[in-house]
Amino acid sequence: MTLQEIFSTLQLSCDKFSHYLPLYEKWFARFVGNAPRILEIGIQYGGSAEMWSKYFGSGTIVHGVDINPQCTETEYLKIHIGNQGSPHFWTNFAGTIDSQFDIIIDDGSHENYHQILTLVQTYPLLKDGGIYWCEDTHTSYYTGIRVHGGGLKNPTSFIEYAKRLVDVLNWPHTHFAIGVGPTPNGPHVDAELIALFGNTQGIHFYDSIVILEKGPRFRFERVVRQPPEGKIG
Repeated sequence: MTLQEIFSTLQLSCDKFSHYLPLYEKWFARFVGNAPRILEIGIQYGGSAEMWSKYFGSGTIVHGVDINPQCTETEYLKIHIGNQGSPHFWTNFAGTIDSQFDIIIDDGSHENYHQILTLVQTYPLLKDGGIYWCEDTHTSYYTGIRVHGGGLKNPTSFIEYAKRLVDVLNWPHTHFAIGVGPTPNGPHVDAELIALFGNTQGIHFYDSIVILEKGPRFRFERVVRQPPEGKIG
């Protein structure tokens, strides 16, 4: 079944934007049938966890973080009550996890600081080959309404933080230029960001979604093919 078909059969309430469903399938299809471990921030009524259980299949476990103590567990959903904006909560949470996650989804408060903190605190809990997904990032553009730290090009917004991570993908090129050699005078990418996100292979932006692919850096290695002597093209 497609996620759209599964969504229409959910018994619990679930609230998503329609373009999320095909994008979930684009990015998560390879985990179907493999019993992925999922961390989802923002459980509400449990509809999304039900959706993941039906989509990924038997053995799927969702660890759900929510501030609402009324959230209830099921056979596929383990609840962790806490505030995603609290570093102390995340420190304690990390101590309770016995293995890393395949997928992390932030659908929590949508507060910019919370989204940044959650990414920083949980990225080490994501496996190599895993997907970090932050949704509803349109709140990064809200100025003085609903959330704090938003507004176009506001340096405290989650989107602006995510844009900085594009530089992390390319940080070696601030130290060395092809055909020139070392370029020690910089400017260079922030070392703390490299330490946090240097093992990222790709960052992808969609309307209201930011996705990080975790894994070792690609080797920056030229491959040259010269045609046989006497042949052109």
